[in-house]
Amino acid sequence: MTNKPTNNLDTLAEGDLVASLDLGSNSFHLLLARKVKGELSVIKRMGEKVQLAAGLDANNRLSEAAQQRGLECLKLMAPFLQGLSESQVTLVATNTLRAAQNAQEFIVRAEEILGFPIQIIAGREEARLIYVGVVNSNPKIPERRLVIDIGGGSTEFIIGEGKDPLLLESLHMGCVSYANRYFTSPEISADDFHKAYLAAGGELLHIQRRFRNKGWQLAHGSSGSMKTLSLILGKGQFAPITLAGLKQLHRELLDTANTEQWLVYGIRPERVSLVPAGLAICLALFEALDITSMDYSDGALREGVLYELLGSGTEEDVRVRTVRSVSERFQIDSSQSHLVTTAALHAFDQVAYTWGLANPKWRNKLEWAANLHEIGLSVAHTQYHKHGAYLVGYADLAGFTRPQQQMLAVLIRCHRRKFSLAEFNHFSPEDQLKLQRLARLLRLAVLLHPSRPETPFLDFRISIDNSHSKEAMQITFAEGWLEEQPLLRNDLQAEANYLAEAGLELNFN
Repeated sequence: MTNKPTNNLDTLAEGDLVASLDLGSNSFHLLLARKVKGELSVIKRMGEKVQLAAGLDANNRLSEAAQQRGLECLKLMAPFLQGLSESQVTLVATNTLRAAQNAQEFIVRAEEILGFPIQIIAGREEARLIYVGVVNSNPKIPERRLVIDIGGGSTEFIIGEGKDPLLLESLHMGCVSYANRYFTSPEISADDFHKAYLAAGGELLHIQRRFRNKGWQLAHGSSGSMKTLSLILGKGQFAPITLAGLKQLHRELLDTANTEQWLVYGIRPERVSLVPAGLAICLALFEALDITSMDYSDGALREGVLYELLGSGTEEDVRVRTVRSVSERFQIDSSQSHLVTTAALHAFDQVAYTWGLANPKWRNKLEWAANLHEIGLSVAHTQYHKHGAYLVGYADLAGFTRPQQQMLAVLIRCHRRKFSLAEFNHFSPEDQLKLQRLARLLRLAVLLHPSRPETPFLDFRISIDNSHSKEAMQITFAEGWLEEQPLLRNDLQAEANYLAEAGLELNFN
């Protein structure tokens, strides 16, 4: 059976609702908006303090109490997502769930409540999305920007021009983690503050030179700590954050040994209690990076996620640019990559509907894996599919979540030699099956084009028989052609044997 090709991306129509949910280390933030002429018209903002980071123990396990706080918060937010499709919703988790050894336990419970998948994003990917949110929430300028976001468990640093981030970093310091580590006493002491300040300064040594050398003309601070500091400095109104102003807050804090004097500016008690930690981090980074003044930006991660969802975070899908950049960096043979990718998508378009792969995201994964399948050759020819899987699985790939990278990695790992179904076991049962099918298509494309560009694209037809568990695939070439290709016949038979060991079936004529 031959199927219709599927290569039309689902697009959001004018007026469609979109939603993002940021599962941060301190707070969870929901943003619901409508697409209006490529921009966001915000309908609902909802932020709840959860302090997941406070629930991490010495072994980086998330306590049941912290998980319950998070789940109760998500029950309040879930109704706002009802009626939306997966293409309208993006849920991201950040530092605490990156670090938690039992993060998946919480993710499974959270997804049951929300009805949508949660993506744990890497630190630099978080930084990139924060930059998208800040850029799209502020006037366009030609100058270079510095953006800093102090979160509950990490702090992100970005320098960029226009829509393009030039430098991205994420450091393991945040207002909740530092509050729990350095400010455990009811009274704030100069010694505790100094310890937090020195710890932040130590972290900043890793990025100080690179950021100062790159330079910027305008600085933005985003998220809760920066917002709170701006409001305190402006006595209830947003004001620029300056080094002189931070030093004044430091003096006021040590004079009173508590934060109650700042409640009069409309700061919530649970937020004002985190000011000492946020202030210590902010003071350290102002001095380390020689920042004179910084404006608060209301746009941050959740806005960046939504603008990315709308497709206006960049002129093209950032993942396409990432794959192209990685291909160039690792000197992947572009001609061979193009040939294999063309064959893989030719096969995909014939079987997508039969194999339940009609969602464009599966076509994208196959295309990107085909583009990068030889990346491991940059390490060694022997076992290059294993080297490639490692590189793709653990590199910082802008636009990709860790689960998405793991999917690309398993496709690259399984594109040749033995076809081990055990490699797919850590994915959900539904995703396991789809990824196994994609891997079979990639294996076929590589097998049919082993001789570099000297071998022209081979046309072929595929039919699928799902009537039994072996998922039989039939490959048909032009009549009589295969009889004249003894090497290819031998390779196809070897592939049929590999698949048979996995309980699958391949036939050809």
